Amino acid sequence: MNISNLEYTDSADKFQIPEELCEAVDTALDEVFSKTFANDELFGEALTQVRGPLDSLCKRHGILIEHAIAAAFANAGDGRFEVQTQVPVTVSKSVEALIEANGEASLDGIHIPPIDASGRRVIIDIVVFDRDSGDLHVISVKRGGGAQSGQAAREARKDLAAAGLLLKFLMLSQGLPVRNIRQIMVDWYGKSGVVARKSINRHSIDGHFGIPIRVYVEGMSERLSTGITSRMQPLLRAALYPSSPQTEPESKTAEEATVARLISVDDAPEFTRPTATLADCLAVLPARRQGRQMRAVIAAA
Repeated sequence: MNISNLEYTDSADKFQIPEELCEAVDTALDEVFSKTFANDELFGEALTQVRGPLDSLCKRHGILIEHAIAAAFANAGDGRFEVQTQVPVTVSKSVEALIEANGEASLDGIHIPPIDASGRRVIIDIVVFDRDSGDLHVISVKRGGGAQSGQAAREARKDLAAAGLLLKFLMLSQGLPVRNIRQIMVDWYGKSGVVARKSINRHSIDGHFGIPIRVYVEGMSERLSTGITSRMQPLLRAALYPSSPQTEPESKTAEEATVARLISVDDAPEFTRPTATLADCLAVLPARRQGRQMRAVIAAA
């Protein structure tokens, strides 16, 4: 499914991201800029209200990148991809020990049942089943704007390997005919510091999966950046010119989009579409007690 020498390029054509993704961006902006951040005495009240939203939005941008990638898969092809986000997997110490003892490369192509029910809960950002090829893509997404600590980077790599082994067994046992597990680390800006066996960034993601993905993420990021700029102006004026009269922020424009490039791929090999669904198979996994929950991502209407 890989396409060699496929690159993202600017174009005069405009691409409108799905409405659900627009709403996710707008919700993030509204939540952050409606919040009053606790005063940091080093910066003072006015500068704290400038710094707080920027710190928060960098973190939320990583979550929105996940949403955009999932939306790209859901909208590519007529039902070809089934997409789930925030998939919880329990990784036991026995499985961790197996990976440590054998190395990730030597475990390619195998699947193992959960050896025991207890263990560490791992959340996989995106799981995609390709109903044409039978590939199950297990995807970890890093914004990659800065390096993670050494321990966090090592755990991220091991978690991805362990989840792939366990999910293949789960899918097969639930009736989903998975042929191959494709574990991949998406390091969007390329600076996460996570050294995975297989990793891609924003420049190589379209070529790796053979569908347009970057245009979704860039479109989302452009909408987010435009919203930040319009909302930051009054906060900056208040911080830099506290005695000046305040003016209302300019309204957002509706023309927030990025460019798209049509991508053609070779026809997938003949494959009988399964009757089981990814959602049915993953439904047996225990729900998270708190935080973001696993959900299906569907194509825009």
